[in-house]
Amino acid sequence: MSLLSRIFLALALLAQFAEPVTAADSSPRLVLITLDGVRWQDVFRGPDPVLTENSHYTHEDLKESVQKAWIEVPDRGAALMPFLHEAARTGGILFGNRDKGECMKVVNDMWFSYPGYNEILTGRPDNRITSNDKIYNPNVTFLEWLNRQPGFEGQVTAFGTWDVFPYIINDKRSGVPVNAGLGNRFPTDTLTARLALQTLRKSKPRVLYIGMGDTDELAHAGNYEQYLAAANRTDDFIRTIWETIEADPVMRGKTTLIVTTDHGRGEAADETWTEHSSKTYLEMYPTYLRDYTKTGIIGSDAIWFAAIGPGVKPGSPPASKNVTAVGACATQSQIAASALSALGIDWRRFDRNAGMPLPQFAP
Repeated sequence: MSLLSRIFLALALLAQFAEPVTAADSSPRLVLITLDGVRWQDVFRGPDPVLTENSHYTHEDLKESVQKAWIEVPDRGAALMPFLHEAARTGGILFGNRDKGECMKVVNDMWFSYPGYNEILTGRPDNRITSNDKIYNPNVTFLEWLNRQPGFEGQVTAFGTWDVFPYIINDKRSGVPVNAGLGNRFPTDTLTARLALQTLRKSKPRVLYIGMGDTDELAHAGNYEQYLAAANRTDDFIRTIWETIEADPVMRGKTTLIVTTDHGRGEAADETWTEHSSKTYLEMYPTYLRDYTKTGIIGSDAIWFAAIGPGVKPGSPPASKNVTAVGACATQSQIAASALSALGIDWRRFDRNAGMPLPQFAP
C-alpha cells in the first residue's frame, strides 16, 4: 500500500470515530493557518521590483509575466494576496504593515521556525529551543491543552508540510494527530492542502491547524518568482478554506480563521531576503551566515497577522491603533490567547503567563 493510500485510510478511520456534528451545534470553531517565512513586505507592498528584475532571483523567462501579474497593478499586495486583503475589507483584520505604523514581531530571540511555531502555539518564547532539530517539545501547546478539554476531545487535528510539526505539537504526548512531511516530496503544500481540506469537509474538527511550508523552502533556494507563486497559491487555498466554511451549515458563522507566519526574512532587496536568523543565533554558530554574525538578518523578527470570523470583535478600530505589549508592538506570543478567545475560552485557564489576546479578540 502506498504512503498516500495509508494516509487516506487513516483519515477514514479517524472520521468513523469522530463525534457526530450537527448544524444545531453552535460551539465556536477555529482554523489556524501558517505560511512559513512570508515577509510582511510582500504581503502589504507586494513583490519587490528590484528582486523581480534581478536575474539571480527571478528567471528571465518569467520576468514579464511577474511584471504583468503583480508589479504593473494599482495594489501589489492585494494582487499577490487577494483573499487576505479582501477579508480585511469585509470584517476581518490584516495587521503588520509597518509602512502604516503597524508593528508585530516575534518575542523569541532566534527568528526561525521551531522557536516561532512554539511561540505561536504556546503563547510564550522558550530560550531552550535553539534549533529546528526533531526534539519533542517540552511545552504544552494550546492544541494539546484543548484536546483534553470537554467538547474538544478528538476534535483537534493538524496538517503540515514540514516534518518537524509532530515534534513541535508533540503528537505522542498530546494525542493530537499530525500529518506532516507527506512523502518528503517538494513542493508538498499541494498535498497538505488537499488532505487538510478533505478533513475539514468530512470530519469538521472544531480546531484545525494547517502549516504550509513551500514559501520558506523556495525563499531559501533564492527563487523569488516561485516564492511569490507559492504565497499566491496559498492565499487561494485559504480562500477555498473560508468558502468551504461559509458554505457548510455546521461551520458557517461559528468558525474564526487566523492566518500568520512563524518569522520574517531579510528586509533589504539583496541576498538577505532569502535568509532569517537573529544576532543571538548567529553568534552561537559563527560559521553560519558568517557575514551577518554581528547584526543578524535584520528584519526577520517582523511578522504579520490576519483573521476573519465571529471571534474577531465587530467594529474593531484600525489595527494600527491596537498595538500592544513589547515596545509598542503586537507580538507572536499573543496568538495563542487570541485563538482561545476566539473559541470563547478564557486564555488564562491555559496559561496565565502566556501573551494576552490581541485587542481585536479580547472579551
